[in-house]
Amino acid sequence: MTTFTAFLDQAWSDHGDRPRDVAERLEQGYALIESEDQIAPFARLLAHVDGEHLARWRDGVARLERLRRHPRWSDDGDGPVFVRRLIAALEVASGAAPDPALDAADRAHAHAVAAAAMIAQNKIATAIGHLQTALAAAASGLPERDPAVRALAVAANNLAAALEEKSPRDAGETVAMLAAARASREFWARAGTWLETQRAEYVLAKCHLAAGDAPMAQDHAAQCAAICERHGADAFERFFAQSVLALANRACGNDDRHAHAKAAALAQYARLEAGQSPSCESTLRLLT
Repeated sequence: MTTFTAFLDQAWSDHGDRPRDVAERLEQGYALIESEDQIAPFARLLAHVDGEHLARWRDGVARLERLRRHPRWSDDGDGPVFVRRLIAALEVASGAAPDPALDAADRAHAHAVAAAAMIAQNKIATAIGHLQTALAAAASGLPERDPAVRALAVAANNLAAALEEKSPRDAGETVAMLAAARASREFWARAGTWLETQRAEYVLAKCHLAAGDAPMAQDHAAQCAAICERHGADAFERFFAQSVLALANRACGNDDRHAHAKAAALAQYARLEAGQSPSCESTLRLLT
């Protein structure tokens, strides 16, 4: 018999290409839940598929509500927190008013998840509003291990990346892009490892380049490269760090530094493992 862990892993693996199939398959997941600790990860996948991928807000809320009647439900632990916040996320994403009983951490988490869903559906203006609401709710402070911290990091990173690629992008969107990139750096420093932090510095550098602020781009690119050096990053991470450092120095008119970083990026490109090159091709073209 399939275990809950195997079922969940397979669903995560398949959901990007076949979200509707996975949504149907998740109905089988309720019977596989064997402990209260499995409620939260199952709820996260339910909300992600029904919300971010399919925009089935009411269906998602109903399926999350069913977890509260599950035999393994407990009023203690992470399950109730995740279910409460994910229900709120799907409700506000649908356009409903937030539950006034939610506390600041609940609101921050719910609106961050809603922002991520709107980004996936290319509703950028709505995503900006949700992220701004989430950051305002988080301004009073979030406990270090609160899951809202990671939700904010993810949503802010995704919004910054989406806006950096958007063309045309108006002045308000540029302001929102930089704010999202800064928030991504702040919250990944709390929720992730050095790897997520240096990637957030990379996004900051790219966003400042897109905004026309080459000196700030150069500063964040240098920090990205320094983190890679400090932690012995692999060639893949170093390629991107040196590439954005080269682009920032070129924009600043620093010809010698540009040439040095470009050479370093190309050297890292030559060391990539099999299968990594395709992800680097578009960046490689920017260096030529």
